[in-house]
Amino acid sequence: MKMIWWLNVFAMLLAAGPSLALEVVSLAPTRGAPGTLVEVGGGPFSMATEVFLGEQYVPPLRVAEGSLEFTVPYLTPGNYLLTVQDGTEIAAQNYSFEVMAPTPQISGLDPQNLDVCRPGPEVPLQVAGRNFLAGAVVLIDDVVVPTTVVDDTRLEARLQGLRQPGVYGVKVRNPDGAASLPHSLWVDSIPEIISVEQGAEFVNYYEVVIHGKNFLAGSSLVVREPEDSTIGQAWRQFSFAARPDRGGFGGGNTIAPQRDRLVYVDCRTLIYYRYPNISQEKELELTVINPEGHKTDPYSVSLP
Repeated sequence: MKMIWWLNVFAMLLAAGPSLALEVVSLAPTRGAPGTLVEVGGGPFSMATEVFLGEQYVPPLRVAEGSLEFTVPYLTPGNYLLTVQDGTEIAAQNYSFEVMAPTPQISGLDPQNLDVCRPGPEVPLQVAGRNFLAGAVVLIDDVVVPTTVVDDTRLEARLQGLRQPGVYGVKVRNPDGAASLPHSLWVDSIPEIISVEQGAEFVNYYEVVIHGKNFLAGSSLVVREPEDSTIGQAWRQFSFAARPDRGGFGGGNTIAPQRDRLVYVDCRTLIYYRYPNISQEKELELTVINPEGHKTDPYSVSLP
């Protein structure tokens, strides 16, 4: 009877097979910034398996018998010993993992577009993203601008200048030198007419005040108006190049030339001095064209 019992025990031991020791046979990748997904090969792993980088516990994201995955936590850049433990058993293999400095990334800018014509010498710029470290700075076309770090996902910068239209590259650089890929910031010079109103009236002319944005010195005004004709209504079109207002024309100046003119006041205001041939109102169509060719949509207004 005792012999049969020993045979059963022996059979159970044979069925169980040899006990497998916990081991790590691969690590991919062996270096990465915080957030990098890392796969550990080996095993046998279980839901009780723990991973450590140095003394930092790292919770596994996925565990299978022959592999597990984790993401690199935020640690000071450097080399860390990888330890895998299951209960009291620790894998004997030693692997080193290099934690790299996080690379900043920009996800958005506010504003994304600026007008050439804008108030004030400075523009606040909000930069959203991730991996912004204390001491990070914003660069515009590789030139550092004043920057405040709100947290690791948001920066506030103060832009000065940028009065030339075009596309500017915005980067974030951390104190360790790691820099993001450039993000585009657009400075637009496309003009827009917002409103038109009749201004002061004089003996034989009056002011047409054009309000808008992105008017440039040297802009032109194209005026299209109906003209009486025996064969039906025809249209005539004429244009004027803006001149700066130096106080020598308008405002009732009696020596003003007896012809229509356009005066540039600032990037938001143009004054069209109009000499109407009749006092009856007409449907005028006004278009402002900047020197580089950008123009407003036609703006209709009823004026003499």
